Amino acid sequence: MAEARIIDISTPLDEYTPVYSGDPVFTRKVVAEIDAEGGGYNLSMLAMSAHAGTHLDAPAHFLAKGKTIDQIQPRRWLSSALVLDVEGKRPVRAEDLERHGIRTGDSVLLRGNARRAADADPDDFTSLSLDAAAYLVSKKINLVGIDALSIESYDDPAWPVHKKLLRNNILILEGLRLRHVTPGRYTLIATPLLVTGGDGAPARALLVSRS
Repeated sequence: MAEARIIDISTPLDEYTPVYSGDPVFTRKVVAEIDAEGGGYNLSMLAMSAHAGTHLDAPAHFLAKGKTIDQIQPRRWLSSALVLDVEGKRPVRAEDLERHGIRTGDSVLLRGNARRAADADPDDFTSLSLDAAAYLVSKKINLVGIDALSIESYDDPAWPVHKKLLRNNILILEGLRLRHVTPGRYTLIATPLLVTGGDGAPARALLVSRS
């Protein structure tokens, strides 16, 4: 690992962290500080949604009897990853994925919103179509991630893409930062907080490259 390059693809948690409409915003309240003489300690209180910033969706997020974040085997957090440039695909279709050599067990990360303007319509973003989700299910991948708050558009309140993936044991990693990442193969480390009974959890996501 000494020669490896580590790329952080996590979204910082601060007052600027975007959240789903209606979700609580991230807040950090200082409840204790080191005094002028150097005594005491610093202590903060955090308040946030389980789906703020970079986060993992567990099956329990949309499935009544789905696994919670603490029931998922830790080996799922370390995997081979393939970063794909799908910028401009609205939405991403199966045909957009077929030529990239996706392998069983891969984590597929979609860089689709890296050049999206900061003031763009929050409902207009690159997302995954249902037929693309079905293709990923057929490839038996480990996880699919995206540089947006959601893997699918807000058009269908039944959330068919989420359910298709989660029912087929494909985890979902949302809220990534991929603007600075060159498409290609990496090792992904994405470790969520161990929240008992959690429908999801914030995660630190890193890509490891030896090039």
